[in-house]
Amino acid sequence: MTYMNTLRLIIFLLFLPIMGQASEDLKYSYVHDSIGDRDDADGDVTFRTHQDNGVMYEYAHVNIKWKGGFFKSTITDDFIQKKEIKNGLVLYDIVEGDQKKGYSVFARHVNVKNYPVGFETKKIINDEGRHPAFSDYDWIFKFKTESVESIQINGQMRKSIYTKLWGSRPTSTTNCQMTQPGMNFSNSTGEIYVETWFDLQNNKLLKQVFTKYGCVPSRRLVSKETWVLIN
Repeated sequence: MTYMNTLRLIIFLLFLPIMGQASEDLKYSYVHDSIGDRDDADGDVTFRTHQDNGVMYEYAHVNIKWKGGFFKSTITDDFIQKKEIKNGLVLYDIVEGDQKKGYSVFARHVNVKNYPVGFETKKIINDEGRHPAFSDYDWIFKFKTESVESIQINGQMRKSIYTKLWGSRPTSTTNCQMTQPGMNFSNSTGEIYVETWFDLQNNKLLKQVFTKYGCVPSRRLVSKETWVLIN
């Protein structure tokens, strides 16, 4: 498994510049918490963007280890996703192949000058046509730029724009049903809360906490994904 990780990373780093104009690599630590199991997965994701025939693409190399279940074994998610970049307030998952869901991230490609403090909008690009939760057309979103904050990243203080995204969908829809009739909770994602810090100087996503809750009215914690820039 280690050999395959190394081989894929070499291909990822060496061959992309040949294919087009490439940018610097951005590497993030990733930690996943879920119902009743804190830190059940951790690892890193490395992003590189490049232009190929006039189109900008994002390559994401995922290397995340999941804790095992009953036998306490571990499973490593190791893959590379290629995705055409959409700029702005875009919600999407990093997925392997034909999987319907993966690692959720929001607004990785923005210009912070477009989102001054106090800016609000309900117009979010939901780029998830196959996701079992986010493909629901009934989602309602609200985004707001809250403040300018100092945040410590890799031991350095960075000036950042702090934003919040809230999203919810009605429980009565087909894809957001209660686990059992009469029960007041669901394992489906029915509400999200995303906190993000963007670098004021270069627009980089510095940190993001992407929290998912069950369908209203339970708001039962489903998962929390934390991204932190480490290079």
